[in-house]
Parts: sequence; structure tokens; C-alpha cells
Amino acid sequence: MRFSKTATAVIAMIAMIAPTAACGTDNASSDGKTELTVWSWDTSINRAAKSFMKANPDITVKVSNVGKPNETYTALNNAAQAGSGLPDVTLIEYLAIPQFVHSDTLMDLSKVYDTAKLKDTFTPGTWNSVNINGGLYAMPADSGPMAYFYDKDVFDKAGISEPPTTWDEFYEDAKKIRATGSYITSDSGDAGLFNAMMWAMGGHAYKLNDDKLTINIAKDKGAQRFMNLWQKMRDEDLIDVHTKIWTDNWMKSLGDGSIASLISGAWMANNLLQGVPQAIGKFRVALLPTIDGTPINGEYGGSGLAITKKIPDGKLDAAKKFVEYVTTNDEGIDARVSNGSFPTTTKTLNQKDFLARTTLRNTDGSDNEFFGGQKYNEIFSQAAKDVTGKWEFLPFEPYARSVYSDNMGSFFEGKTSFRTAADNWQKALKDYAKDQGFTVQ
Repeated sequence: MRFSKTATAVIAMIAMIAPTAACGTDNASSDGKTELTVWSWDTSINRAAKSFMKANPDITVKVSNVGKPNETYTALNNAAQAGSGLPDVTLIEYLAIPQFVHSDTLMDLSKVYDTAKLKDTFTPGTWNSVNINGGLYAMPADSGPMAYFYDKDVFDKAGISEPPTTWDEFYEDAKKIRATGSYITSDSGDAGLFNAMMWAMGGHAYKLNDDKLTINIAKDKGAQRFMNLWQKMRDEDLIDVHTKIWTDNWMKSLGDGSIASLISGAWMANNLLQGVPQAIGKFRVALLPTIDGTPINGEYGGSGLAITKKIPDGKLDAAKKFVEYVTTNDEGIDARVSNGSFPTTTKTLNQKDFLARTTLRNTDGSDNEFFGGQKYNEIFSQAAKDVTGKWEFLPFEPYARSVYSDNMGSFFEGKTSFRTAADNWQKALKDYAKDQGFTVQ
């Protein structure tokens, strides 16, 4: 994937100013240690940093939370434009990496790591997401292979003994579950789900080559498959289109079985444990349904650790060591995985202890059999292996998602078809791309 040299404004975020965290440029702290500044909204990075500093007493790592992902990107953008205030290392979602590659904010790590040796270390989906235009712009830190989380009690009540393996079965199961008074799942307009479902259904709607950007949602086979399914289910009242994700009502509906399943990334496991404790023992996990039973999957979320391009030379070795520790070292990986992050390395995904786990970890450190004693990581590990690497994010993905509801909301409100709403979204994206200097195809 290549980037337009003329699209100079593409990284401009929605007009909001977020404060940037103070970031010194000195190579060493007052006690002679090299001091790294790291931005992360994920607190598991703090735990990994503590573990790293024990193993590397000559390096001090200061982790700052400058806000949620979009707020972090605004702060990165502000600091990059100001020419100061950037962190040495930052957590960044895979979806946002192309944007900051284009703005020349991130270091090409292929200059400091042996990418040929690293390639087989990570899962194909995550490795593809950090490799752009021949460069490596982050190290995969966590991933979100899509999986199917379902309430076994509701499925049993509906007379469904096994979770669906194809989307046709999913549709038929939805009718049986609706007959019990529940919905099989919900979607009130989630841009992340739309893209992940395109990916998982074999789509590839975006392509950037030099300054030529293809946006082809209208004819993309993955998008068409998803829209056809969702349109049919929306028309037949088989999905809950009113309950918004992450709200108290959504958590309550998952807990009482009103919403019987959800499609999400593997990272959702711990979110369910913390947000839906009343569902302990009821939920199970399965591979995402596929078109015809042939293994294929996509990623829904996930992030990497990037080193910013203007890091002082005296800090680069320390930053390289920290990023490598968090993403490839067993202790660094465990510091995050044991607290809910899903791994990216094939070694971790194949470890016997990892695959044999039947419990999640409560906030107090105790074990919880949320999935009823199921070896859930066996499913997640296979899901990660099934992810196809054939996917590209838009070079302004955060913006694209910010205007998704503005265009797609009409479908979920029952005012237009999914195709019409998607055409409107596509037009908005093409218009924006042209404004940023891309040649749109």
C-alpha cells in the first residue's frame, strides 16, 4: 500500500483539541537512567512496563493515558503538527496506522528489526496490519480475531444444540431464537462491525496504490454478502437494531438473554466477565459462521506498539528493547494476556497452558469459569489462524468511522435500505478522499 504525497491534510481529525502530555526530549533522567515516554489507553501496558523495568533497571518507562483511542490520535496529530510533545512509543490501533504512516509520524521499524525473522512470529492478520508500503510501522501487541459468543441457555431454550457454522444456519437460528422472545444479536450501527464483517466474508473494499485510492463498498463481495444478510434480518425483525453497544441496556440485555449472542473480537471475553457478571456460566464461544463452512475470518480491533519518528537517537535502543519485550517476550506478553489482552504471537497461541485455560481472571485475581469450563482459547486460537491477510484499512479510517452513523443510521431506523445507506457512506468517503488530494477510483 502506498500513500499520496499530496494528501497533506488526511490526518486532520474531527475539530477537537486534546491536550498533549508533556514529553521531554532528554535521553536520560536525573538518576542516569534512559527515560521513555509511552502513551497508552490500555492499562495492561502499565503492567508490562513494570515487568520490563524489573528486567531492565537502567530504563525508566513512564506510561501516560492521554485519552481513548480517538483522543490519543488527536493528541498525536497535534504534537506532530506542533513539532514537539510526541511520546517515544505509542499504542495505536491497526486501523489508525495508515493515517500516521502518511503523516510521517511513525518510524519504519524495518530499519531496526529483522522483519524476515519476525514475520512468522505473528499471526497473518496482525502482521499484515502493521506492514504498509514495504515498511513495518508497529509491532503487533494485541489482536481481535472475530469469534461468536452465545448464550447457551437461550440456544437450548430455542432447541438449538450447536452454534451456527454458516451464515445460512445463523439466519435459521435467528428465527428460532426470535420465537422465544429474544434476538440472536444486535447492531444499531457499528462501523467496526461492518468492516470486520466485510473482511470475514472475503471482502477487500479499500485499496491504495500510489495516490490512487479505491473505495468500492457498493460492489465488494464481502460487503454485499453482509448487507444482504443484515437487510433480510432487519426486514424480518431478527436483529435488535435499537440497543446501542456498550450501554447499560446492552449489558443488561446480554445478561438476561434478550440478546442471545454477539459477534466480536476475542478481547470481548474479559469485557463480558466484567460487564455481564449475571451471565457467568451461561455463555460459550465458537468460531464465527462462514459462507459455506470453509475457514475464513477477519479481525475486529487490535493494536500495535509504534515508535515515533522523531525519537532522540539516545532513546532508540531503549524504545526498541521495550517494544520488543512487550510484543515478543514471554514475560511481557503474559503481563498483558493474563489481564485480558489477546496475543498476537503464534508461539503463545500454540502453548499448551494457554490452550487449556478454562477460566478468566476476576479483577481481584481469582479465577472465574465464565464460559462454563470451556477451553475457550482453543476456539480463539483457531479463529486467529483463520484470519485472511487480504485487508487494507482506509488511510483515514478514524474519520470514516466517525461519519458511519450519519450515513448508515437511516438503515437501522428503517428509513432506507442497507445498500442505499452504504452508497451514501461511500459517497461521503470518496468526497472526503478527494478533498484530501487522493485520486479516487
